Amino acid sequence: MVFPWKKSHSEKIFINYRRDDAGGFAGRLSDTLANYFGRDRVFRDVTDIDYGHDFEQVIDQKLSESGAVVVLIGDKWSSVTNEEGQRRLDDPADYVSREISAALQSAVPVVPVLIGDANMPRQDELPEKLGALTRRNAMTITDERWDFDVTRLAKVLAIDVPGSVAQRQLDVLKSLALLLLFASGTFATVVFCAAVKGWAPPGIGLREAGFTPLASAVPFIAILLAGTLALVAAPSMEESKRKFAWAATSLAYLGTLASFIYYGTKNVEMPSWSLVVNFGASTIIIMGVLVLMTLAAFKAK
Repeated sequence: MVFPWKKSHSEKIFINYRRDDAGGFAGRLSDTLANYFGRDRVFRDVTDIDYGHDFEQVIDQKLSESGAVVVLIGDKWSSVTNEEGQRRLDDPADYVSREISAALQSAVPVVPVLIGDANMPRQDELPEKLGALTRRNAMTITDERWDFDVTRLAKVLAIDVPGSVAQRQLDVLKSLALLLLFASGTFATVVFCAAVKGWAPPGIGLREAGFTPLASAVPFIAILLAGTLALVAAPSMEESKRKFAWAATSLAYLGTLASFIYYGTKNVEMPSWSLVVNFGASTIIIMGVLVLMTLAAFKAK
């Protein structure tokens, strides 16, 4: 079982870029992807290497921890030269080339991302060690469609780097709701079954055995909390599944209201039996809410 607060070594995204070609875009893309996946899961060398640390060692470590590598390609990506006039892609010490080469040699997915009007370089324009890059499907990001393009990129990356911020939040909400329902359902079912079978000394009802209206309310408090969690989670879910979350919330609220009304009208003439009915009703409501939450799936949109 993978807990939402635990991260594996392949849950990070490495952004490869050349500052002279895509520096501004890299920062903006890093910030946007960080909002989607989480700040600690997106690596960009300018901001993510502390002073005094060995640059090469940090780069190698981050590559080994990455589940996907994004290669930003701008108009000048394949033609930028160094101070001696040598094309940087041909320089054995060029970090951009070395990062891409290392990623291509590993099993990590590499996604070329074209900036603006940039075109994917031909294989004969690249050093031999980077030739495999041209066989990777490229995506395009533009200023005009930034939100749409980056969202599309994030969904592609999420195939190999699962667990967006929204999904992790949904996982937590779902876990809490299920824990509440399981605990309250167990309590209500045990008390209900025991009461029906003549729990306590013969002839003694729940009220006489010490069960108060407050005890009857405990499962419903959990039901209301679980319904509220489903309501909070609904806006972040896939649109087609939200109706099930809303239905779970409606069942939790309306079922609790109906049970309280029943108890309020029957507790005087049937003090023990009204408690038994409430425990039974809470068990039925919990089962219904569980079914609806299962259908809701809690998958991020």
